[in-house]
Amino acid sequence: MKTTLLAALLVLSANSYADFSQKIIGSETDVQDKDFNRGNMERLHRGHNEIILTFDDGPTPGVTNKVLDILKENDVKATFFVIANNAKEQPALMKRILSEGHIVANHSLSHHALKDLSFFSWKKTVKKEILDAHAILAPYMKNGKNFYYRAPEGAWDNKFADLVNQDPVGRQYIGPILWDIGGSVTQNDAGQYTQAADWACWSKKITVEDCLAGYLNESKKNKGGVVLMHDLRPQSAEMLAKYIPALKEAGMNFKTLDDIDWDSRK
Repeated sequence: MKTTLLAALLVLSANSYADFSQKIIGSETDVQDKDFNRGNMERLHRGHNEIILTFDDGPTPGVTNKVLDILKENDVKATFFVIANNAKEQPALMKRILSEGHIVANHSLSHHALKDLSFFSWKKTVKKEILDAHAILAPYMKNGKNFYYRAPEGAWDNKFADLVNQDPVGRQYIGPILWDIGGSVTQNDAGQYTQAADWACWSKKITVEDCLAGYLNESKKNKGGVVLMHDLRPQSAEMLAKYIPALKEAGMNFKTLDDIDWDSRK
């Protein structure tokens, strides 16, 4: 009788510890298992006349705050794919992102692209870049229904998914998430920009107006979608201030990643 009671108590204790550990490791939100995808997730939200703004690589002092000002002025929510090491250095900006209702997502610990990894250390590197980043970012992830991940440079392998899905936090993630708009720069025969990517625009010294034209053309052609931008350079904030009103004028609505029906994409 005593042995049976002791066994039952041990089982209850183990289950309670597992539940407690899960709450501590994860965030305060009740996140369900989603599983990392074995390939990058593309063509996410086209054809709905809805725009989902995402910003990579921040937070950056002098830029992220301008982006936040513009989003607040236009009553638009966005998703910030944050580099965790940057988040550690900019807690005030991270708190502002959270307090103003935006979603914080995982863009790795150090922006280490997961490619050409050593056979002997790739597992350690993948866990460090994703799970160590999560430990830093988790306190700021309270606004989202899900955990989201975008791979630096889009570098991904199906074995990474198999590895991270073994972790109780890792398997709560959706990703790696790509984008529908903002991935490349193209021009037509007349020299007009039909697609644009802000990071490439600024490195090629393309004007804000021409870069904006590429974003708007692709947004309208796709009838909305997930937009890739970066809160790294002030030109991106300048373009955003013109992009949002132009999209509203074109009849576009603004949504977040939480508005995508992820279950239908499994």
